[in-house]
Amino acid sequence: MRRAFVCRGGAWIEKAAAAPLHAPAPAPMVRCDAMDPIRSMLDGRIYDSRSRYYRALKRGGAQIVGDERAAFARRPAFEPEGVAASLKQSIEELESR
Repeated sequence: MRRAFVCRGGAWIEKAAAAPLHAPAPAPMVRCDAMDPIRSMLDGRIYDSRSRYYRALKRGGAQIVGDERAAFARRPAFEPEGVAASLKQSIEELESR
């Protein structure tokens, strides 16, 4: 039978005998229903309540697939060589006119 171990205080302890890594929260976690107002692509209405927005999407047969904010955080995997130098040269040429 395989056994699982965890590291606690620099020592490896069998997982079943180890104390929890984090203490339980003193109060329940609560997710606020309010959100920044957004316009629904489905019905054109503005929603500032998560539950109403999700209910409207479900009623319309739509589904949330991803978080568009993640697209803005991505950076290009690479930048082709010479692009920066070419842009700098183009700007200098335009400014000299």
